[in-house]
Amino acid sequence: MTTKAVSARGVAAPQQDTRRLTLVGAAFAAIGVLAILLPALATLTAELLVAAIFALWGGVGLWFAWEMQPAPEWRYAAAVFGLLLLAGIVFMIFPVAGVAALTILMMISFLMEGILSVIFGLRSSSHLANWGWLIFSGVCSLIIGLVILIGWPGTARWMLGLLMGVNFLSSGLSLIMLGRAINTRVT
Repeated sequence: MTTKAVSARGVAAPQQDTRRLTLVGAAFAAIGVLAILLPALATLTAELLVAAIFALWGGVGLWFAWEMQPAPEWRYAAAVFGLLLLAGIVFMIFPVAGVAALTILMMISFLMEGILSVIFGLRSSSHLANWGWLIFSGVCSLIIGLVILIGWPGTARWMLGLLMGVNFLSSGLSLIMLGRAINTRVT
């Protein structure tokens, strides 16, 4: 007789699945801790991964564009995919440029998200409960964006890896806690 756990949806899940969930969470948390402890290495690793994905995406896209030559748009597709391939190759050859570009994109994203969240929170204050959390989230995003901007270019070396580490750690901890919660609901 196997022990079963009840998932969040009320569906019986084998006990072994909750162990796997906890194991995946532990792996994510370990990766997160490593990235937090070695943010420059994590940043470089992420940049090289993005570079490889761009190069692969561009190469396969060029092949696709070549195959669609009868269509009049094939040249546009070839140009776009050619740029992706070129960006991937340049980021592989010059990883510092890739790190800088990715950090700038992150900074812009955080600043834009912060501004929009604060505006949306203020506009929602009259008809949305807990609207203050939107403003809190927006202020946090603005602070991260400003830290990147004020510390530029020094923040480029470590910011991406640190944020990745925090994300992996929080995701891992949430999976571990989810596995424990499912485990406690054993039927």
